[in-house]
Amino acid sequence: MLSYFKQFVNESSLFRQMADSLKGRGGLRIWLIWANVFLVFFLILFSNIGVLPVKNVGDFVFFAVIILLFSLYRPGWAFLFFVGTIALENVNLVPKELGLAVRPYQLLGAASLVAVVIRYFTKRLSFALPKWNWIDTLILVFASSGFVSALASSISKGVAIKQSVVVFSFVALYFLTRIFIQEFKDLKKIIPYFLSSSVVVILFGIWQNWRFVRGLSNFEVMPGRPNATFAEADWLGIYLVFLLSVVYSLITYFNKVINNSESGIFNFQFSIFKQFSITKLQNFKFNQNSKFKIQNLFLYLILTAVYILLILTVARSAWLGAGAVSVLFFVFCVWYYFKNKNSKILWIPAFTGMTLVLAILIIKVFGLTNFELGNRIQSTGSGLQEITISCLSASKIDPELVISDAKELEQYGCRHINLEEIESEESMGNFVARVKRNDPNVNIRAEIYQSSWEQIKVHPILGIGWGNISQILGTDDLGHGLNASNIFLEIWLGAGLIGFLSFLIILGNIVLRIFNFQFSILKQFSKSNDSILKLDNSDLNQDSKFKIKNFSAWNLFLMLSLFAIIVPNLFNSGIMLGFLWVYLAIVQIKQ
Repeated sequence: MLSYFKQFVNESSLFRQMADSLKGRGGLRIWLIWANVFLVFFLILFSNIGVLPVKNVGDFVFFAVIILLFSLYRPGWAFLFFVGTIALENVNLVPKELGLAVRPYQLLGAASLVAVVIRYFTKRLSFALPKWNWIDTLILVFASSGFVSALASSISKGVAIKQSVVVFSFVALYFLTRIFIQEFKDLKKIIPYFLSSSVVVILFGIWQNWRFVRGLSNFEVMPGRPNATFAEADWLGIYLVFLLSVVYSLITYFNKVINNSESGIFNFQFSIFKQFSITKLQNFKFNQNSKFKIQNLFLYLILTAVYILLILTVARSAWLGAGAVSVLFFVFCVWYYFKNKNSKILWIPAFTGMTLVLAILIIKVFGLTNFELGNRIQSTGSGLQEITISCLSASKIDPELVISDAKELEQYGCRHINLEEIESEESMGNFVARVKRNDPNVNIRAEIYQSSWEQIKVHPILGIGWGNISQILGTDDLGHGLNASNIFLEIWLGAGLIGFLSFLIILGNIVLRIFNFQFSILKQFSKSNDSILKLDNSDLNQDSKFKIKNFSAWNLFLMLSLFAIIVPNLFNSGIMLGFLWVYLAIVQIKQ
């Protein structure tokens, strides 16, 4: 609603302004964004109250046909909704009797892809397909190597082939994104949909923990750790770290340090902001040197929510990823300051730091978690985890006791309890204390890595096929098959050496694009003695100016997002997350 503030100042009739604003294509874009928000909201709602998945095959086929017809009518809209639903990883549409899981973004993606194929062969496609490049070839090699590993597997060919098909479906989503996102102007169209749906997901995750702390129904998979629309809190953490890199980059993009213009942000504004062309809140008497624009305020609000939910997940791998991304972001701002001698850039990390403090205060004030966050952070480095125990007597308990397993507590007449049980245990006259134990996650991961590496040494070339490592590692407490807990080990096991090398080269190409783009821009800009802040007065051509203006934010995104993908996945196997494949396609856009 911030977008209407200027209208409130200039006009008295809210309804008249809303009616006028919704005329034309700008209004249509706003309605599409709101449609995306409501679509995500109701899909989450229906999934958690049992309406989804649909109960019979006929209903699913009916809705699938409707979505296909919609995609044929407006393939671009279908793709926007595909992007908007990309975070709905635990929402299944297919009846359980089929034994499949089809997420909303997979159905929308498949329908969009089919629509593009039909329009292409009927010569009704309104845009050109992207040119094939060598990264596309590597992506296909990656997908094909999974089938080769599956056929050569001695563990379970059936499981490996099925999972290879799943991986291939994600590769199809990569090519779908390549078709629709070819240039920067295409990228800017999807950002409002990605961010608006992310807000819904974040608010749902915060709501989950708020309900948990108060003992209410919350739909969490692991008590006290929100998973929102993902299978578990760690997957949500990976998504939030990636979202963090996006928000950091957009804050930099919208900041006047790079823009140096009061009227707009280069060639890009969010659709809902562009509709009203607001640059400051006159009602609050912001002067022309105000550090915040409406876009920045919106992004800082999102950043606050991201910080809150990221902390609530208690996902240490995500915390490490967020730390790495934040440190790199700070280094970029310092580098930019020394490069251009302008202190305004330093306001950005200062404000983001204050936003983090605000997020922590909100968590404390509103009591959004029962976890001892300080202990959780400390255990990341020490490998020791503080746990709460209930004992019949206090005489046998050493305050400095360190145990290796909770079963050892039996010899002291104690047992491990949850924080919410403290009050009831004390009311029964039991002694409640805290002791340290070796973090079981450290030992579990060490065993997983060892077992995974043993399999790689036995099958170094072809691997064992996707999904087969679970046959060796077993299941977790929830009955889910364990994975290699490292994306690189998972790929080597699932797709063999060829798939592993293909993935490394794909990531390496992103690094090369970062350096090549930076050097090419700086080479062009070296023709002028001015800093980037004086770009508009330089004698460079308009194409060069446009590239230089986009350089900082785009290259920043490439760097931050690469860290956001890699660091959390050193402890997770997030190869089958939809947004990863959209990301791999986006980084291939023309620069």
